[in-house]
This record gives sequence, C-alpha cells and structure tokens, in this order.
Amino acid sequence: MKIKAKFLKVGLLAALTASALSVPAMAQVKIGVVNSLSGNFAAFGSRYNTGMLVALEEINANGGIKGQKLELVTQDDRSEAQSALAALESLNKQGVPLVIGSYASGITGPLSKVATRQKIPLIVLGSADDSITKPGSDWVFRAKHNSTIVANVYFDYFDNLRKKNPELKKIALMYGNGAWPTSVSEEGARQAEKRGYELVGKQAYDQGTTDFRPILNKFRASSPDILLTSSYADDGIAIARQIKEVGLNTKVVAIDTASSMISFIQQVGDQSENIVSAVSWSPDVKYAGTPELYERLKAKAKEEPSFYEAEGYLALTVAADALRRAESLDRDKVRDALAKTDLKTPVTDVTFENFDGFKGQNPIKSVIIQIQGGKHVTVFPENLASQAAKLSN
Repeated sequence: MKIKAKFLKVGLLAALTASALSVPAMAQVKIGVVNSLSGNFAAFGSRYNTGMLVALEEINANGGIKGQKLELVTQDDRSEAQSALAALESLNKQGVPLVIGSYASGITGPLSKVATRQKIPLIVLGSADDSITKPGSDWVFRAKHNSTIVANVYFDYFDNLRKKNPELKKIALMYGNGAWPTSVSEEGARQAEKRGYELVGKQAYDQGTTDFRPILNKFRASSPDILLTSSYADDGIAIARQIKEVGLNTKVVAIDTASSMISFIQQVGDQSENIVSAVSWSPDVKYAGTPELYERLKAKAKEEPSFYEAEGYLALTVAADALRRAESLDRDKVRDALAKTDLKTPVTDVTFENFDGFKGQNPIKSVIIQIQGGKHVTVFPENLASQAAKLSN
C-alpha cells in the first residue's frame, strides 16, 4: 500500500507540474521603439526613454492593452540612420503592430520612408523637420510639433513683444546645417518677410563648429533686435557664451532646443538669463494633469524633467490609445485607429490632421519658455503662461 501511495504522489506531482507548465504566461502586446541610446544623441534618447517608461507603468497599471500587458521592444539606432533602418527591419520581422522613433530628423526621415513602404505604422518620437509629415504618408503620425509650428510660435511671440516694444524690427537667423535646424530657419525667414521684420543676417554653420564669433561679429555690425538660432545642445552653450564675448546686445535671444535643457542653465550660468526656446511642453504649463505628470517624470529621471521626457510619454500614450481602440493588432487596423485619434493628455491634446500640405500631423500649440532667475518658466502664449516675458536689455 505504501508503494502504491508513493506512486500516486509521484503521479500527482507530475500532473501538477505538467499543468503548471501548460498554463500560458500573461499575454503581452509588443510594440517597437527605435531610439538613440548611444552615439551623439544619447543624452536626448535617454530622456525620451525615461518618458516612455513613465507612460508604460501608467498604461499597464490601468489594464494594459485590453487586459494584456504592454511591452516595449527597444532597438538602439546608435544615433545613425543606417542603424535605425536595420533596427526597423528587425522589428518588422518580429511583427510588431507599430513602431515609435526616433530623435534626430536625419534619422527619422529615412525611417519614415521605409516604414511607409513596408506599411508599418510609425509614431514620430522627437523629430521636427517638416518633410517627415509634409507631404507625409498614411503610415506616419507626429503628435509633437514640426519646424513650421516652431518657427510660427517664435514669430507669434515676437509679434506679441512688438505690441509693447515697436522698436523690435530687425532680426538675424543662425542655424546648424542639419535637417531640422535648417527647416526651422527657412520657415523663420519666410515668417520674417511675411510679418514685416527686417532680416539683417541669415547664416548657417557646420555641425561641430565651436567658434561662432565670426558669425556673431558679423551680426553685431547690423545691430539686430532679435537673434533666433536653431542649434543642438553643445552648439547652443557656446553660442550663448560667445554672444556676451563679442558684445552682441540684442533685446531678444532665442536659442532653440539647447536653452530648454537644465544643463544649459548650469553651464552658461547668469548669461543664460532671459534666453527663450520653443517647446512642446513645460512643467508649469496650464494643462490638466501636468503637475502630477511632472512629479512622475521627475521621480523617474531623478532630476528636473524637460519636454523630451514629456514627448516620450506622449508618443507611447498615443500608441496605447490607438491599440486599445483598434479592432485588432493588424497593422492596417492600428493605422486606422491612429488616424482617428482624439486624445487629451497632460502634455497636449492630440488629433492627427491633414492641413497646409501636412499629413498625419498634430496641430499642437507650442509654448515659449524663458530662463528667469535660473529656471525655466512659460511666458507665451499668455493664457498658458506662468510669468510675464522679459527683454534682455
């Protein structure tokens, strides 16, 4: 009887083990991410990743995608277009229903073309160059701003300043020769002419330039009232320092992107005061849920968050919303759901529209932040502002 009982126990254990092994793990929905986690743009890619992780925790805490856990399959593009295309090919073979990517416009531009050919829904992560959604395609969607929106918000801001300061008439444009800075500057030149500003200087520079004094000295001779630069992080820090060195006394200084970073204030110090930048989100902007999102981003980043973290959060939030509404994970169905997006988030409202030659572009309202008292504050538009704007002189 003992032998029989022993065999019964063994048999029962085997049956329980087999049963446990046959129970499927919690079903998961996987989406692809192409992001710059190494290379020249890694600092930005890290911030985008932080924002996506905050969104991922929120999405899964709220039931995931129709009860299934959402998982990110992240590929490092190494800040290179070719690596990004290889990453996209890998994700395509894995059958992900959509892809989010990438930071630099020179990477996302080629990525969007291949995604369109392969019929993979692509949500733009950080790139702003107009050409990505103009003319765009049925497979590419951008929730954040583009170069035209950025240039226009700058000139809306300049126009608003000019109401009280009519002497603001002359403007100089300075920009790196990459896809996005060039796009912002070209639209800036069109807006300057359209709105009656005198364009007294327009100068490109090669990426990697460290001495901007020849350009700034040239501008100084024309005495511009406004200086608008489109630059990446290191460029902007050097430009801000050298503006003071050459004695270029403009009343308004805009250093796009670079001056929106906390590190810019830390490295430039007092010379950063009153410099402005256009961003898609700011921690003090008056949207519902922004204070709570700010705290979550700050906790995850372990430092003051920027609009980069917010844009990462936004991209994944938009993706999850579409996946929840899609009839299935079939890419055509996911694309159809993305096209019908009508979403309110703590970053911005999102709808994808076709307008002014753009396709799949969110008509987002960018904001202007200014460095005041060693920190960023929102100064425009006035209905979203926390502080009044200041002139440099």
